[in-house]
Amino acid sequence: MSHDFSSSEHGSRAWSTSDGLHLDVRGLDPPEPMVAILSLIDGGETGNVITVHLDREPIFLYPELEARGWSYEMLPGIWNEAACDYEVNVRVVRMPT
Repeated sequence: MSHDFSSSEHGSRAWSTSDGLHLDVRGLDPPEPMVAILSLIDGGETGNVITVHLDREPIFLYPELEARGWSYEMLPGIWNEAACDYEVNVRVVRMPT
């Protein structure tokens, strides 16, 4: 599995794997995770699937995604026992036009 890490102006990390683009916005204060995700989508340089790694469920993001023609689904989260935190994962998929 190859990883192509890059940083955005929002301090997030992005990498590509065989299952699509991943965006890690953990550790960012609201609304920075939503801004980073929407900036990526609005930039038009992403594929059709993004897996977003977050600290919490992005409930305010969902209507914005739908308005832009993207659907979403929660993926199983990951509990990091060493750090005592829980990672929320959301798959975002561009809807066919």
